[in-house]
Amino acid sequence: MSDGDTRPPALPSPPAAVPDSLVDVAEVAFPLPVPQTFDYLIPPTLQGALRPGQRITAPFGHRGAQVGVVLKICRKDTSQRPSAALKSLLTAVDPIPALSEKDILLARRLSTRYFCSIGQAIFCVLPIGKHLPPKRPKVSASAATAATAQKFTLTPDQQNACEKIIPRVEQGGFHPMLLWGVAASGKTEVYLRAIEAALKKGNSALYLVPEIGLTPQVEALLRGRFGDLVEVWHSEIARGDRWRTWENALAGKCRVLLGPRSAVFVPLQNLGLVVMDEEHDPSYKEDSAPRYHAREVALEKGRLHGVPVILGSATPSMESYRRALEGEIALVEMSHRVFDRPAPDVRAADMRRRGGKLLSPELAESIAERLARKEQCLIFLNRRGFSTYVTCAACGWEARCPRCAVSLVFHKAQAPMKPGGELLPAATKNPNDLHCHYCGYGMPLPERCPRCRSAEIQLKGRGTQKIVSELALWFPQARFLRWDRDTTRKKGAHTEAFDAVRLETVDIIVGTQMIAQGLDFPAVTLVGVLDADRTLRFPDFRAGERTFQLLTQVAGRAGRAEKPGIVFLQTRSPDHYAVRAALRLDYKTFAEEELKFRREMEYPPYKRLVQILLRGKTAERVEHAAEELMRWIEERSDWPKEVEPLGPAPSFYVLRAGLTQWQVLLKGPENVMELALSALRDYKPPKLVSLLVDADPEELQ
Repeated sequence: MSDGDTRPPALPSPPAAVPDSLVDVAEVAFPLPVPQTFDYLIPPTLQGALRPGQRITAPFGHRGAQVGVVLKICRKDTSQRPSAALKSLLTAVDPIPALSEKDILLARRLSTRYFCSIGQAIFCVLPIGKHLPPKRPKVSASAATAATAQKFTLTPDQQNACEKIIPRVEQGGFHPMLLWGVAASGKTEVYLRAIEAALKKGNSALYLVPEIGLTPQVEALLRGRFGDLVEVWHSEIARGDRWRTWENALAGKCRVLLGPRSAVFVPLQNLGLVVMDEEHDPSYKEDSAPRYHAREVALEKGRLHGVPVILGSATPSMESYRRALEGEIALVEMSHRVFDRPAPDVRAADMRRRGGKLLSPELAESIAERLARKEQCLIFLNRRGFSTYVTCAACGWEARCPRCAVSLVFHKAQAPMKPGGELLPAATKNPNDLHCHYCGYGMPLPERCPRCRSAEIQLKGRGTQKIVSELALWFPQARFLRWDRDTTRKKGAHTEAFDAVRLETVDIIVGTQMIAQGLDFPAVTLVGVLDADRTLRFPDFRAGERTFQLLTQVAGRAGRAEKPGIVFLQTRSPDHYAVRAALRLDYKTFAEEELKFRREMEYPPYKRLVQILLRGKTAERVEHAAEELMRWIEERSDWPKEVEPLGPAPSFYVLRAGLTQWQVLLKGPENVMELALSALRDYKPPKLVSLLVDADPEELQ
């Protein structure tokens, strides 16, 4: 530069851009219905302290900090995507992983089989979800604190079952077994001996039941045998107690876990055995995403952990029985009741020419005889409420849910009753209400017809509430217990009801499906089933199976002790093959006929079934979307030819919670259905229409 040059000195050239080095990145899943996972930088504060399966918090768009789970940690070259574009994790929620590698594999399997996002599957397998540890976890008092050494002399059937099952528990490895045993054959004692064998090896055991109502009875048996080694998990337990159980399981302190379907995901350490009692029960199917079936999850968990799985039932599902017949799982049979007690005497009461009578003469007379002998009676009706529909005698108006188009059920406001007949102070000031049992809609019972203003409002049909009222007129000296969802909402209600029956402070138990199976009441010698063929009227390929299972299971509650039992099935379809088989308690004949029907129609278990529901507020738009989906499937070049789309058609419940529903069904072989589900992930429904996919539906909505 010359002395006269007034230009500013040149700035030094910037250094050449240095490409980002390899950085540690965490792949994170959030509980969202989106297919992808998300990458985050691992900040220095978490370097070396983070592992797959750990819960973290991370920024997520406008939602702010969200709880997610780390699926994988890897080093990534971000030269194509600068690391500055990645956000950093914020904190680790827990000091150790909440999920093991096998748990993550199980979640991936759920995501594939049940058509949900990996995030939804991860947070299903993670039973504590997004909850943070409570400040002071409450510790519940145990039902028992010490184990007793009480055992029973095994019957020949029990001995034979133990000789087939226990060596497999001792040996270890994945051994799926179907324990088919008639009601009161002593399956529970076989379960207890198998659990004992697992504990002797230093392993833990999982015991699944379908209903929360079964846990008090099973808990008492487990604690009587194994004491404080037993923990219980279900939704009615306080969150602090569930948290404590989860921590104990993760730390290896929980040795025997009892619970309904969600208990299958509790992280028991050194798992050595899975027992699934009443494996046929539809309650094992989850009705929200991911819509898993606990039976399939239990089998997959047994496969991943290499442990035996016992599926037990007096009326096995067609899926499990077919697997046993074809050798996929071992079949262990128990065909006699303990102590050679006779099976109950099951009789049909033909109600076709008896109008609207509540009880057949045979059933009414038998109830009176049992009450005179101080024996207990169980009356079963799978409908709760007082009246199942309300109508106007003048114009025919019927009270229907405006959101679901189904009949509203009348629930009569009354003071609740203690077992034994003592009335409690009324807990509510609500008027007599009409309720929808699907979406929860409610309205007061109108004094006049909304259509014609007539005062001729009539209450029709019967629910359990009305049954108790009518039976109290027939048998005024009897002490009643109503056992259904309405009477068991408060915490501990199931235990109170169970104790009342076992202590014989009630004479007549009136209940729904929750009392139909698994419960052991020695003093019950009579069972009456009202409207025994109701489930046959549903347009579902499982109607026959459901009817046979329900009738056989509830019949099995009678005569379980020394006194013989009698069962009356009040039916308008006495000649249906499911009812005829239930009268003989003949599972094998029923299963043979049912499987023949399923094979001919290519229904499960011979083909997989997937229900695709399209939902929206506008009926026309939903119908158009369903037709568009069918065209999309038919034009898809990679759609497996073996998977047949059926429909479109309106759903059985065409209106649900204010949304119109249309359906497309997929039917195809097990080995290719997941290819179809994989292709279906590319389908995007039109605006204002949502897509709900239920793989392996237990009932068609």
